[in-house]
Amino acid sequence: MMLQLHIESKEKPEIYRKLLLPKNSSFSLLDEMIFLSFDLDGPDYFDFEMVKKDGRVSKEKICFLPENDTDFDTDEELVDEWLRNPGDEAFAHIIDHSESFIIRLESNKDVSMNAETPVCIAGAGNIHTGKLDKINLEEINEWIRGYEEVDHFLESQEPDYLTLLELTNELKKLKPWQYFGDDEVVGIHFEDTDYKVLVSVMGAGGEEFGLMIFDMELGYTSLSKILFEKNVSSDVSYGLNALTVNFVDRGELDPADYLLIKDCGLSFRGKKNWIQFRSYLEGTHPERPDYLEVELLINVISRMINIVEARKDGWEYPEVAPHQYPVFKVEMDGALQEIYILHINVTKPTYECYEEISMFEKAKYKKKPKSALQVEYDLFYMPFGVEVEEIDRTVYPTAGMLVDRGSNFVIEHEMLPIPKTAQIAQSLLWTFLQNMDVRPSKLFVSKELRPILQPLAKIIGIELVESELPAIREVREFMMKTVPMDLLEE
Repeated sequence: MMLQLHIESKEKPEIYRKLLLPKNSSFSLLDEMIFLSFDLDGPDYFDFEMVKKDGRVSKEKICFLPENDTDFDTDEELVDEWLRNPGDEAFAHIIDHSESFIIRLESNKDVSMNAETPVCIAGAGNIHTGKLDKINLEEINEWIRGYEEVDHFLESQEPDYLTLLELTNELKKLKPWQYFGDDEVVGIHFEDTDYKVLVSVMGAGGEEFGLMIFDMELGYTSLSKILFEKNVSSDVSYGLNALTVNFVDRGELDPADYLLIKDCGLSFRGKKNWIQFRSYLEGTHPERPDYLEVELLINVISRMINIVEARKDGWEYPEVAPHQYPVFKVEMDGALQEIYILHINVTKPTYECYEEISMFEKAKYKKKPKSALQVEYDLFYMPFGVEVEEIDRTVYPTAGMLVDRGSNFVIEHEMLPIPKTAQIAQSLLWTFLQNMDVRPSKLFVSKELRPILQPLAKIIGIELVESELPAIREVREFMMKTVPMDLLEE
């Protein structure tokens, strides 16, 4: 079974492509197929905004590779879960707003061809010139097949951990934490791919030693929380997007990390001398980096060796404002160019009510008797992993909890094997409140959730109060002490 999609330019509607995508295709695959079939350039990604779902106008917006953690992460979202009926539509907006497309589900088709590979079956026009040139279907499908082959090739490759370990050991000998403070973050800009990362050196405080590497698109929210937020929550690592290099004691290594070092013919001695690598992706268990991540780490660490040596030779970290960073540019020939100052514009996220609340539902809720009951609500990650069929990483479940502030009685509780999002925070709260026989007088929420929940609270008429949530904190501590760990790990 394959999905037949009609994709046309929003600005030039006569320019279009018809694609067949395998059932269970993700939005990340659709993103790649639009770029390939329209011959688009650049490292950009699409926002996908639902227009019609199940034949009705939809308010839901989803974003592939979001710019901040308030967006709905569709990296593993499936197209056929959103475009279900013929005529369902979505907008695809390139993040830099240079192109927009309308995506329409035409049909579900039983086909005899290879149902694992996307196919372009029709189309017209050149998106770059705006002319209705005849397109070369075979050429487009060659690009698509090439993309699939590269994808399978990378999945089958063994990461070059020996080179990575040897380079990291060279960096460790330089003791970069003696030259960089925890807040002295540097950027590295690889000119050939126009790819930027921000690197934080850990160890100036004398406790944890290593590097944290943040992708500019996906990871800056994580870095910004660490640098600028006071009283960062203890579960910040569950929402982290980063690669890490850690220098740890022998006893802190997982058995697999120790075997990797031994298999590479290496050994280390002393405290904080053993090397460990981790890939963090929000809502999932940290894992050893894959092939592409190892390639990135090799490039970053080799450049960090150069940057630490430059610091030893007299380069001084400049005075910069918040959200500004000195960036070393790696030219095409591999040479480091003069640094420039990168300024990241951080805008305060805005939220809307993502729940479609009808006038009937609103009236029904407001008919419930109002009580003096005060409740706390929070959404957080549980500290254990579960396996999810659609995702190849272990997931930290997201837990929503509604607790009576006076008695610590848990009124509602639900766990979902998906990342925290603004939509999920609102949806669970609205479900919990609808299940109650009365309307609480006040709802206590965290500083993080208050702006997210405010649009919903305004519509249903409930007062939000920012709080440290002592009742929920006690319930969580009690759960961790009394619930058997083997039950949590199932």
